[in-house]
Amino acid sequence: MTKPIKYHASSQSSLIAVSWGDPAGVGPEVILKSFPRLPKRLRCKLTVFGSLSYFRGLERRLKTGVDIVDASANIPDKRDVLRVADVVDLKFSQKNFGKIDRLSGKAAMTGVEKAVEAVCDGRFGALVTAPINKEAVNLAGYRIAGHTEFLSEALGGVEVAMMLSSKKLSVVVATTHVAIRDVPGRLSRKKLTGLLKLIHRSLVKFGVKKPRLAVCGLNPHASDGGLFGDEEKTIIAPAIKAVRGAGVDASGPYPADTMFTPRALSGYDVAVAMYHDQGLVPVKALSFSKTVNITLGLPFVRVSVDHGTAFDIAGKRRADATSMIHAIKTCDQILNGKFRV
Repeated sequence: MTKPIKYHASSQSSLIAVSWGDPAGVGPEVILKSFPRLPKRLRCKLTVFGSLSYFRGLERRLKTGVDIVDASANIPDKRDVLRVADVVDLKFSQKNFGKIDRLSGKAAMTGVEKAVEAVCDGRFGALVTAPINKEAVNLAGYRIAGHTEFLSEALGGVEVAMMLSSKKLSVVVATTHVAIRDVPGRLSRKKLTGLLKLIHRSLVKFGVKKPRLAVCGLNPHASDGGLFGDEEKTIIAPAIKAVRGAGVDASGPYPADTMFTPRALSGYDVAVAMYHDQGLVPVKALSFSKTVNITLGLPFVRVSVDHGTAFDIAGKRRADATSMIHAIKTCDQILNGKFRV
């Protein structure tokens, strides 16, 4: 996108736009495999933004029995077919699977852009994204670190956060795709205060009445009183105090090595980690393939799978669709006010 897109949907649709991901990866495969395993009520709400010819060719290889139709055709709302918005013109062959390629990166992002436009103009109420390859999309000219950052920029720089959620654990990270050495410099009292308020506000909007937030320390043992850094004292604790005064149920900072035990998990709804792996390692260890990525702060619902393009198995018909199924169902739950953490 060359300029920010405006969200001007007058009412929230129950329909879900799905971006197809990198065609050289497993995104299209998990979309197609997930379709027969979803309730018919939900199947009728989906439209995939990608290449119609690609999906028809993929269906012939996978033999899912899914009827794939052009979304621009006059299709009855309740007809049980996979609607594909044919927004990408891409010549693709089996030999392209598993390869980092500029054209595949461009095709992936075109699917995202067109799906976002459709959500923002009110045709759809929510967005589900299949995985992109960051190297491929950067080769295609997109200077982004991932979907979360791209969506923030596309919506004019709105404040967003990434929440990984499963039935066992939900985690938000204060910093996303940055080098470990840069994490302390990316943290501030103001930013963390804003993040905690954003999490609280988003969860209430999703239907969680009184969300409880547990905040990790940055340093080992939450610094042990300043022995291993002082970010807990100078940044994290003051931010927690500030939001508690504004009505947010936040506590901490807690040592990360004891925050994810079964006993600790029962005491909060969402963990707030200071950096990517501090939060994503425990949630994926507990619930890999059953975790979804939810972007907080957008004017619409966006949910994604918890895995990448998996180039090592792309085109081999081995991809597991479980996370995509959870992503689509979670999206529907949020739209209907039934999401729980």
